[in-house]
Amino acid sequence: MGILDGVKVIDFTHAYAGPFCSLNLADYGAEVIKVERIDGGDQARTWGPFKNEYSAYYASFNRGKKSITLDIASPEGKEIIFNLVKDADIVCSNFKAGTLEKYGIGYDDMKKIKPDIIYASISGFGTEGFLSKFAAYDNVIQAISGVMDVNGFPEKGPTKIGPAIGDSYSGLILYLGIFIAYYHRLRTGRGQKVDVTMLGSLYTLLEYPILEYTNKGNVISRTGNTSHYCAPADTYKVKDGYIALTVRNDAMWETFCKKMSLLPLLEEKDFQTNENRVANKQRLKEILLPIFAEKTMGEMEALFSDTDIPLSAVIDIVKSLEDPHLVARKMVIEVNDPVIGPLKLVGNPMKLSENQPILDIPSPTLGEHTSDILLSLGYTEDEIKQYKENKVV
Repeated sequence: MGILDGVKVIDFTHAYAGPFCSLNLADYGAEVIKVERIDGGDQARTWGPFKNEYSAYYASFNRGKKSITLDIASPEGKEIIFNLVKDADIVCSNFKAGTLEKYGIGYDDMKKIKPDIIYASISGFGTEGFLSKFAAYDNVIQAISGVMDVNGFPEKGPTKIGPAIGDSYSGLILYLGIFIAYYHRLRTGRGQKVDVTMLGSLYTLLEYPILEYTNKGNVISRTGNTSHYCAPADTYKVKDGYIALTVRNDAMWETFCKKMSLLPLLEEKDFQTNENRVANKQRLKEILLPIFAEKTMGEMEALFSDTDIPLSAVIDIVKSLEDPHLVARKMVIEVNDPVIGPLKLVGNPMKLSENQPILDIPSPTLGEHTSDILLSLGYTEDEIKQYKENKVV
């Protein structure tokens, strides 16, 4: 039993952004009823990687949920949706703006059935502006938000951030919005619509490029792994891989030079202050590269383990899954999926002393809970059989 036990969520989300939000609700005990298309369900079910012909991608972001297949365009399907909403707390959607409204099951329709419903929606661009009619995927959002322009190296073109941050971050913003709306409902008894866009979510991440331009007129673009504000701060090649480190201030610089046996650099005017080091960071990097190249990742980590200088080996996915700190924090979990079998997944990063997440319930097979959900709504076995024959469910 989780802290959200008794909270009912009707989940129209698909792909990544919306399911990432409702996954977090399910982790803390909410009953998440995922409404899927009869002909294939959530599009993420077709996304690899696959094991036993089942999508590990889908399994990763839909654990702990229930699945009902439904033709939302049919009158009977619409009726079932309204029956689901009658005793629900939250509705989640990440369709393009206006999609559910087209079927007569948008926010205005649902609040007639359940006045205090919280209707939480993610879309690429929202309902206002000429872009609202377009669907969006992560790479497009990274491009139009400006994030892609500031990511990568100056001598190369714009670079997409590897993970689909446009989806995951906007999913977390919706998650936060839902909790604010739920708290508001507890205090006032009133529901509301929560409207989050992928574009708006990513735009909020552009802290220093926007601040530099609006305050100083400086246009900041791609600078690779370096920092605009301190040096050395970069990623460096060592014998067996790469390390990342940041020397944030002059006190750290003194410690760095002592640990690396580079005391003569403390006397060089070009490197005596952080401002000077930033201005001469390329020359400083050229001095440091051959020195770092003689050391291993482990040697560098050990050398700075008793300092306050942030330094880490750049680890790959294989190492991350065995990383003792991530394992200790339960960020690597194992779920026994009925189709895939034992499956390693990413855990929940929120650690509450009084409320533990529920992480051991696998994702549902397509329509797995359809009959059970309809029976709980008062439909008879004969009605359910008829609906299945007529492809309503």
